Amino acid sequence: MNVEIPESIAQLLPRDPQSRTRSVLEGLVIGACTAGVISRGRAFELLGLNHWTGEAFFRQRGVFLN
Repeated sequence: MNVEIPESIAQLLPRDPQSRTRSVLEGLVIGACTAGVISRGRAFELLGLNHWTGEAFFRQRGVFLN
């Protein structure tokens, strides 16, 4: 899948292609989780994180969900 990202947003992402891809994936997964589209567990799974690492990842990014 290809997605067009406005240049103003692309400039905020890491330059390294692998890091850029990971950053976009993390943003999409966090957004889907906070919107209630996917569960917290599914978010961790999509990011390749176990429960504890996933919780720390969300906490570090200020994502607090009930």
